[in-house]
Amino acid sequence: MNGMTGRWSGVARASAGGAGARRAPAGRAAANGAHAHADVALMASQHTPWDGPASAPKPEPGKRIVWLSVDEQNQASHQWGEAIREAAGKIGWVTTVIDGHDSPTGWLDGLNQAIALHADGVVTDVDFTSLQSEVKSARQRGIVFVGIHAAARPGPQPNLGLFVNIGQDPAAIGRAQADWIIANSDGHAHVVVTTHGEFAIAETKARATEARLKQCSTCVVEEYSNSPMAEVAQRQPELVTAWVQRYGTPLYITAVADYTLQFQIPALKAGGVPPSAVILVGADGDKSAYERIRAGNQYQQVTVAEPYEMEGYEAVDELNRAFHQQPPSGMAQRPYLVTPGNIHAQGGDHDTYIPDNDYKEHYLALWGVGS
Repeated sequence: MNGMTGRWSGVARASAGGAGARRAPAGRAAANGAHAHADVALMASQHTPWDGPASAPKPEPGKRIVWLSVDEQNQASHQWGEAIREAAGKIGWVTTVIDGHDSPTGWLDGLNQAIALHADGVVTDVDFTSLQSEVKSARQRGIVFVGIHAAARPGPQPNLGLFVNIGQDPAAIGRAQADWIIANSDGHAHVVVTTHGEFAIAETKARATEARLKQCSTCVVEEYSNSPMAEVAQRQPELVTAWVQRYGTPLYITAVADYTLQFQIPALKAGGVPPSAVILVGADGDKSAYERIRAGNQYQQVTVAEPYEMEGYEAVDELNRAFHQQPPSGMAQRPYLVTPGNIHAQGGDHDTYIPDNDYKEHYLALWGVGS
C-alpha cells in the first residue's frame, strides 16, 4: 500500500485537495468528546439488568417452527439458529433450519420450503422486504413471522406482516460505534463508514454512525461505502487498500457486521499497515471479533455485541405470544460495547455476549418448564 500517509493525534487533516493539515481548536475537540466518553462508559458497563417480560402464556407443545437463516456461514445467523433450536426444544417444539445461502433467491426458496413443511412459525434474519412476494401466501396459511434484524427497527412491523422484529436499536448501535471512535480519537477521527445497502437494518445502523460522526466538528467522514454483503470476499480487500492509499492513516473503518472485517485484515497485513494505523470498529460480536479484540494486534479494537442466545430465546417467547393472540413483549436491549477493557466480562471468555441477567431462567420460569 504505497502512498500511505500519517497524521499526528490531535491534528485534523484537510480533505483531499485541501490546503494541508491544521490543528483543530482544543476546546471544540474536548466538547465533542465529553458526551461520547459518557455514552461509552454506559454501554461498556459490565452488568446487564433484566428488562424482559414478567409473564407469558404457557406454551403448547408440538409446534413446528423454522429458522430461515440469511447464511449459515455467517456466525451471527448460525448462533441465532442454535439458540432458537435449544429454546424451542425446552417447550416441546421442533425446529427446522433452512440456509438461505446469502442470496435473495435462496431466501425465497427457503420460505417456500417453510410453507411446504406446514410450519406454524418462521423466525428469520433475512431482510423482510425481500420476502414480501411470498409472505402474503404464507400468512394466509396461518404462518406467524418473527424477525431478528429483519427490518430497519425493532418492534412490531404489521405493514410487513412481521409480528415483531427483535434486536437492539440499530440506530443506537450506529451511534455507539461513532461515540467510541470520537472518544478513542479525542475528537479527531478520520473515518470510512461502510454498509450493505440491501439490508434496511444495515443502512439504519450505518447512517446513524455517519450522522453522529458529523456532529463531531473536528472529525472527518472520509467516505460512506456501500457494497453487497454477498461480495465482501471479493471487494473488501481492494476497497480497504484504496482507502488507506487515498485517506492515509490513522484511519477508522466501521462495519455493520464483524463478518466484513475478516476480509479486510489480510489486505492490511499484506500491505504492511500496522494495527495501530487502521482501527476497525465492528458490530454483532461474533467469535472472530472477540478473538481479534483480545489479541490486541488484529486491527479490530471494538464491537457492538448482540446477545445471540438471549435473542433466540426471545424469538421463541414472541412466537408463543403470537400463537396465543397476545401482543409482543416489548423487550428491548441496549447496545453493549466490547472493548479490551471488558473483553472477559459477560460471556467474553466464551467469545460471545452472554448477559448476566439470568435470561434463561427467566424465560423457562415464564414458560413453566425446568432447565
